[in-house]
Amino acid sequence: MLLVLTVALSGCYLPESFTADLTLARNGDYHFIYKGQLRQAALAKDLLDGTVTPEEEKKRAVQILNDLERDPAFGPSSYAGRGVFNVSYDRKGNILTEKTFNFVRRNSRILQMLYHEGSRTVEIRGASVPVQYMDTLQAMGYVPNGKITVKTTVHVRRDNATERNTVDDKTTLVWKIQKLGEPALILILG
Repeated sequence: MLLVLTVALSGCYLPESFTADLTLARNGDYHFIYKGQLRQAALAKDLLDGTVTPEEEKKRAVQILNDLERDPAFGPSSYAGRGVFNVSYDRKGNILTEKTFNFVRRNSRILQMLYHEGSRTVEIRGASVPVQYMDTLQAMGYVPNGKITVKTTVHVRRDNATERNTVDDKTTLVWKIQKLGEPALILILG
């Protein structure tokens, strides 16, 4: 079971103490900004278990920072300790031409945006933590404290936002994430 958990969390980044803002226009242009912390789950788990020396922790932190900064949308990032990294991310694109966008990575999605050409809809989904990992994440001291805001001029078909406000043709949706086990963000536009 421990091996399965370690493999499952090995490439996993978890959002922590963050704000994320996504703006999406009718023509598909988007702008996504994330400011806050990301916890690298495998490093945090190894630190919790005491299987990492301080020297190994520093080495792995440098490797993780290098991995994150391969994506030019990441700004300067730093290691805060306990497997936690202070990061900023700023990306612009067009979902109609790109078809898909994943933050942080395809194998470690915190937020995913997909364009479905057949239905001409944009689907935005947040990640959820599988129930079997809750105890381990709580033991790590992980608390997903943050806010995701989406501003769009595209028609909202479905959402589970905690707040929603529409003025003229612009809708602002807000998801407040304050504990493990909350429903994952879902938003269908089109």
